[in-house]
Amino acid sequence: MIQRGDIRWFRFASADKRRPVLVLGRVDVLPSLAQVPVIPLSTQARGLSWEVPLSTAEGLPSPCVLKPEWIRIVDRPHVGPLLARLREDRWADVRVALLNVLGLG
Repeated sequence: MIQRGDIRWFRFASADKRRPVLVLGRVDVLPSLAQVPVIPLSTQARGLSWEVPLSTAEGLPSPCVLKPEWIRIVDRPHVGPLLARLREDRWADVRVALLNVLGLG
């Protein structure tokens, strides 16, 4: 079952590239959604104020950054296998990053 905080593989059609994504959404609503909100991760950090760094210590194959400016809604059946889970103490960083990239923080 796909859960909020999962970091899973997803293959994006544009650029035909597989990359990890962080699953977002409300815990009580997510199970009923046909499409799920995700934030892609990238190994290419650009030093933007809203990038959230993640490391191999968090279960990822290599150091990377969360890219909230790339937020997407994707079809649930296409979300791939579980890679890791975002630690609870990192959600504050994700919240700040999302508000920052949306100009609301």
